[in-house]
Amino acid sequence: MEKHVDNLIKQTIEIIYKNKSHGDYFNLLKIAGISSSEVFTHTPILKELLDPNGSHGQKTFFLKSFIKYLGLDFQLDEYVSIKKEFRCEHGQIDLLIQNKNKAMIIENKIYAEDQNKQLNRYYNYCIGQKKDPLIIYLTLNGDEPSASSLGVIKKLNDQYVIVLDDKYHFVDLRCISYAENIINWLESVLTEVQFSNNLVSAISQYVNLLKLLTDKVITGGKELNMMLENLNSEELAAIKLISRQFNSSEYRGYLLFQLFSNVQKKIIDSGNFIVSNEYENILFTKENCVAWFEQASAKNPAIKRNVIGCALKCKTNSKLTFLFVVATNDLHYGIVLDGVSSEQLKVITNNFPTWKIRPVWKKIKYEWISHDIGNLRKFSGDTFKLLGVDNSFLDNFISDRINDLEILNGLLSLEYSGISKTK
Repeated sequence: MEKHVDNLIKQTIEIIYKNKSHGDYFNLLKIAGISSSEVFTHTPILKELLDPNGSHGQKTFFLKSFIKYLGLDFQLDEYVSIKKEFRCEHGQIDLLIQNKNKAMIIENKIYAEDQNKQLNRYYNYCIGQKKDPLIIYLTLNGDEPSASSLGVIKKLNDQYVIVLDDKYHFVDLRCISYAENIINWLESVLTEVQFSNNLVSAISQYVNLLKLLTDKVITGGKELNMMLENLNSEELAAIKLISRQFNSSEYRGYLLFQLFSNVQKKIIDSGNFIVSNEYENILFTKENCVAWFEQASAKNPAIKRNVIGCALKCKTNSKLTFLFVVATNDLHYGIVLDGVSSEQLKVITNNFPTWKIRPVWKKIKYEWISHDIGNLRKFSGDTFKLLGVDNSFLDNFISDRINDLEILNGLLSLEYSGISKTK
């Protein structure tokens, strides 16, 4: 059995290396470190494409094709306008597209968690503007919004409704995905019109990024199929054994424990951090790493999963604690600054634009700042690359985090007025 397992792993690795040589994993946005940023990447790109006055020079072509592809009831009249990150009393709307009678709101969720009554508040904004609401909830894989985000909006017989004056009123709320809807829309657009080489290249690069984020870059499918079609019974048994073990909470918990151990050791070895006693209730163990991967159920709802990971306090600045943790689904790295105001946190995020301010949550008793690496539960994005031994990607990741912490410590050694001048 061991011989068959080794042989299958060897063949699969050869296919992976062959696929990388095709260049499909090269992406400028990913290299720049903004591949999963809603604020700096996805919302601005969608806004630019859908804007009739966008730099693409195609007027309403992209907006018209987007509406047609999704089958939306939205007229392109003389009043059409589009705004990005529109702030109002009901919150900040990622994309707001309006005509005379309707407001289309696109809520863009890559890895960010839902906010309380978020979609409910956006619905109320539309009603307050006397416009029919059309809400699009856009995620990587077509997830549905949480009950918390929906507020008083409910799902009934596969439709979203709201109760007003003891009557059900239909809410036009669509859940769409980057994995299927946006990728397919953009690929269809490229076949419809002859664009400039620059525009084609830009859209193709963005589609490639979306495929990387949604694990759709699979150029070795034929080779894998050929390998799997010619297996004998012992080799099939080996694959079954590998698959069962790989998907077990015990094995995945071990990988997570190993990852936390490696990151913690190397950051402590850098000389300026020690394990935090203040956050010992989130510190990782083999047992809680395994428990984190156990299947969600009525007894183990996802929302109640513990925050676990590394919490390392800075020796030279007692207010600074580095966190490398898993939350409900995602893997984060970031910092907690004890007793620091939200305004001061914003100064820090100006220097680290892909980091976001997070609210007080579970065992993290202050607001904190973090970068969301991706969904570890699904092994998506860069989270998967961090696992395993003899890992140059992990080594580079740890070096980058040590460098981040040195920069942060330098910033925090100044007065906050001095930090503002570094922007």
